[in-house]
Amino acid sequence: MEKIIKFLNENKSGVLATCQNNRPHGRPQHVHLIKDGKFYFTTANVKNAYAQLKENPYIEFVVNTEDFTMVRISGEIKFTNDLDEKQMVMDNASLVKKGYKTADNPLLEVFYLEHGEASLTKLFTGEPTETFTF
Repeated sequence: MEKIIKFLNENKSGVLATCQNNRPHGRPQHVHLIKDGKFYFTTANVKNAYAQLKENPYIEFVVNTEDFTMVRISGEIKFTNDLDEKQMVMDNASLVKKGYKTADNPLLEVFYLEHGEASLTKLFTGEPTETFTF
């Protein structure tokens, strides 16, 4: 699992897949923080993503690099209203801080993936995919 965390700390931008009208919907997203076994993300409660996540809290987040190394993490997310957690995310993600200004911004929604499945694949190398449950 350390390989997954190291990879995502170095490659934070990927695609977050939610479900819209029973169909997958992907959007650009960042892992804003990885701490205590949780992968933190954000959205605004006025966005379609928020409504989709409230209706169906299962996600997949995929990141790949130019050398075709790919990480997938998936599972059920949880939202947090804990201001300390929101502040931690803001302190770690300058884009979030720039956009929302304060942890108590009523639009800011922080969610995390704590339990699920993660995989690391090195495409075209013949190496087996490593899969982890967390």
